[in-house]
Amino acid sequence: CHGMTMKGGLGPSLEPAALAEKDADALRFVILHGRPGTPMPPWSTFLSEAEARWIVQQLQKGLPQ
Repeated sequence: CHGMTMKGGLGPSLEPAALAEKDADALRFVILHGRPGTPMPPWSTFLSEAEARWIVQQLQKGLPQ
């Protein structure tokens, strides 16, 4: 949804620069609860709070070079 390189696709870019101004707790919330009216589904059935927090941390770091 966010593209193979996370630069965006159906969903927005998940590159560190695109997330720089975003609050980590808000990102975690979106991962867990989705965005109604958009293609972003809720993942809370499959992920714990800790796992969602880890995903946010990894996204903020970016892909390894």
